[in-house]
This record gives sequence, C-alpha cells and structure tokens, in this order.
Amino acid sequence: MNDDARCGGWRGTLLPAAFAAGLLAAVASAGPVARGAGPAGLAGAQAVRGGPAAAAQAVAGGPAAAAQAVPGAPAAGAGAATATGSGRGSIEAIRCWRRVGRNAVYVGERFDLLVTCSVAETAAARAVPDLAGLDPESLGVSPFEVLEGQRYADLVRGPRRFFQYRYTLRIIGEEYFGADVELPPLDVRYRIERSLDGDAATAGRELTYVLPPEPVRVLALVPAEGADIRELPGETFGEAEARLFRANLTALGAAVLALAAVAAALAAGLGLYRARGGTPAGAAMLPEWRVADGALGEIAAVRQAVGRDGWSMAEVGRALAAFRVAGAVALGRPPAQSTAEGGTQVGVGDDRAGVGRAGVDRAGVGRAGVDRVGQLLVRRGGGRAGGVVCISSATTPERLERALPELRSRRPRDVHLAETVRDALRLFGAVRYGRPADVPGAPLTEQLDRAAGALADRAREGAPAVRRIGALRRVVEAWERAWGR
Repeated sequence: MNDDARCGGWRGTLLPAAFAAGLLAAVASAGPVARGAGPAGLAGAQAVRGGPAAAAQAVAGGPAAAAQAVPGAPAAGAGAATATGSGRGSIEAIRCWRRVGRNAVYVGERFDLLVTCSVAETAAARAVPDLAGLDPESLGVSPFEVLEGQRYADLVRGPRRFFQYRYTLRIIGEEYFGADVELPPLDVRYRIERSLDGDAATAGRELTYVLPPEPVRVLALVPAEGADIRELPGETFGEAEARLFRANLTALGAAVLALAAVAAALAAGLGLYRARGGTPAGAAMLPEWRVADGALGEIAAVRQAVGRDGWSMAEVGRALAAFRVAGAVALGRPPAQSTAEGGTQVGVGDDRAGVGRAGVDRAGVGRAGVDRVGQLLVRRGGGRAGGVVCISSATTPERLERALPELRSRRPRDVHLAETVRDALRLFGAVRYGRPADVPGAPLTEQLDRAAGALADRAREGAPAVRRIGALRRVVEAWERAWGR
C-alpha cells in the first residue's frame, strides 16, 4: 500500500455504509480512521489506503472489515464515521463541486472557476473545513494563474452548510497552444467535531476531500499554416466617414464653447473693471448700431413732421443733425457723446434757434430727439432706466468725399451710405445756410427718403442679433473650407 487512493482517485472516498455498528463503542475511546476520526452520524470523504478493493471491502464488510482496511485503525466500532444502527441514518460529511466557466480558452483569456462545497452540521457532530487553502492567495492551480477571487455568503439548508468561491483564472505560456491543460486536483482539508450529551466538542484527525483534475482546452490564435499572423484592424470607408463626422462635430462644439468662454470672460472683466471704479456705466460709449438707430429715428420723426406740416427751416436743421451723425457712422468714427442732464425729458419741446425737439418711439431703442442745434438725444437702452445721451457730429460733405477711396477698399458696405449722406448734406446745407428762399419740398423729401433707406440697411446690419448670426456663418464657412480639403 504505497499510495493513497482519492475521491474520483480513491483518496477521500465516501464510505456511507462503513463503520456502522461502532458508534456506541466509540463514545468512550474513539480511534483514528483513515487520516482522521469519523463522527457519529457522518460519513466523511476519507483517504483509504489499499485502493478500490480495500474501499469496497470496507463498505461491504461492516465495521470489522472497515477497520482492517485502514492500517492503524482501532477495533471494530472504535472509529465510526457513519451511523446506521439504533435507528440512526448516515449523511455525507462533506461534498464539493467544481465548475469551469469555459472549457476552451485562449492564452491570456480570463475565465471563471466556481468551487462549491456542502458540509454537514448536526447536533451530534459537524464537519469543519480548513478554508485557508481555498483563499485566492493560496489556491494552487498551476500552470493557471489566479487573478482575483471572492467568497460569497454561506447558505444553511437543514443539516448542511454551503459555501462557495469564485476565482478568475488565466493561462499564459507558449507551450500550451492547442493542448489540453489540466486544472490540478483540489484538496479540501477538514476535521470532524463531535459532541455527546452536552460535552465539549472534540475534533478528530485531519481528513482530505479531493476534487479530481479537469482538463481545459487552450485554443490556438492562428492557423497552423498561417504565414502572416499579425492582426490588423479592418476599417471600412463608412467607419472612416463616421469618425470624421464625429471629429468635425466635436471641433465645432469646442469652437462654440470657446466663443462662449471668451464672451463670458469679457463680460466678467468689464464688470470687474466697473466695480473697481473704471468707466462708469453712464459714461460708456454708445455702440455704433444704437447711434445709427438714433439717427434713423430722428430722420423718421422729421419725415412724420414734414408729412403733417410741410418743410420748414426747423425741420431742415433737424435733418442736418441726423445726417451728420449718419456720416460719422459711415466713416466708422464715434460721434461726440455726453450724458444728458438728469432733468432733461425726451419729447418736450424746446424751440431754441428755431430748432425744436422731437422723438419717435422705436422698438427696443427708446425715443430720440434734438436737444440743441446739431445734437440728438438717444436713450442708452430700453426704458428710462438706461439714461439719455446727447450725440453730435461735425461730418461735412468734403470729408465724406475724401474718405470714399479708403471706404471702397476697406469698408465697401459703407460706400453707399457715405455717398447718400454726402449728397443729403450738400442739399440740406445749401437750403439751411443759403440765401433765404422758399424751401424746395420735393427734392428734400426725396433725398430724406434715400438717406433713411441707406441708414436703415446699415443699422440693421449692425444689430447685435444680425452680427452674431453673421459671425456664426463666418465660423461655419471657415470650418467648411478647413475640413473640406
């Protein structure tokens, strides 16, 4: 008898019928059976020397034969592992199962291994396994590697307790391609503790339950006759196009976010500058589009007054003031601006030097009017809370004439406005400062309408919403040119 037989290989074979009559005699003097002592009512998976024949003899021959089959065992009944007499049955002390997640794996591929065991726990005896050998750090499954492991909560069902481990394994090695590699046998060591008549539990000798080896197929990654084993990604035109679309969309989103961040930074900087005592809000310059809108409002007010009362020198002077401001807009130069006095009221008549004040309601602009000769009153924002600003300009027809070549090369969109305002200033200046005579109503009205149309186009182009749309359109066009190559 040189080697131990195993469970599935005879070591740890269950002997549910062996040692039946020796339970009562074993209470006082329990001797070793196999590699440990069996409890009353439990049949352990025990290492049996002598191979299958000895195990069969132990099962068929009763307590005496079982004692003789295990060298060093005491007399019959001294080392009982199963109770069959006196109306008592026998149960297995321990039983284990092993399940492999995949029976065919690639080199380096992860797969799961589940180990589940059931141990008996009765009032008289229980099986106590040594779980240290099942910890992921100490589990021996060479040539496989244990990457990680986990033990789940135990389950108790009747006289049995179930515990389970899950391991993640892999195998790495050049010599395993296309071969069957065995998971080595798994030894579960345990002892049987028994307690009779309220006495302290007594642990028996260490026993071993053996799970037999299990083969795992290691697959080859390439054919045996393969000449080129390097794997290259097979990209299609559709995948490349989809990736380009995602890149364009991401870049466009980044550009929009960058513009928003710049705008937010500018707004925050301006607010901080004002909070630290910089330019007060009331002294800030009017934007160009609001200046153009104020001049357009004054021209509309003159047109309304002329339609009602006809042309007079006062209306000619009001139109001249609006044309000079429009000329400053065409030249791209800010007009002179000053904050109106707090008591100034827009729309109240003030006939000084024959020039009255008038205003016109325009959406989002407020009311504009002539405060003094050559000045317009323009509201800074909607409502009275925005404040009133006096604007004026000294633009002349000659200055506009000299600026036309530069405008044609640098600001072609303002050429039409500059030419129209130049002609209007010449006509209205000749009437206002020439020899007293009847005011030519028809030419003045025609020139006023032309100037109003040109200034309306310019004010519309400079509106914030239109400028934002134009900037976005330019960004999209630049994007299309950059990515369309």
